[in-house]
Amino acid sequence: MDYNSIIKDFSNEKKDLIVGLSKNNKRAIQDMDKYDNQAIHTFFNLWKEMFPNQKQSKNCLSCRKSVCHFFHTIADYIISERETPEVVKEVEKEVKTQKKKVYSKKAKVSGKAK
Repeated sequence: MDYNSIIKDFSNEKKDLIVGLSKNNKRAIQDMDKYDNQAIHTFFNLWKEMFPNQKQSKNCLSCRKSVCHFFHTIADYIISERETPEVVKEVEKEVKTQKKKVYSKKAKVSGKAK
């Protein structure tokens, strides 16, 4: 899944909200073995906004896990994008374009040796 295409339209405030709520939710899960209520409500509202055809229920345990896992992963991606220097991004982009180049085979030269 290309996370960059998912978060490309997010404002910085929305990204900050997701990262903050993800941290709070992870802490609540670790400390109290419960989800953070504000995080759950916000994550499900964002899910409905982003994927209107994919129904998820707050009352379903596996739905909660999957939606939380998705937004925790998005938050981790946002954090990694902020921490990665621009120079590294440019080098990664250059490496990807070099891998995509297709080199043609040299044409065989047929001839008789003299």
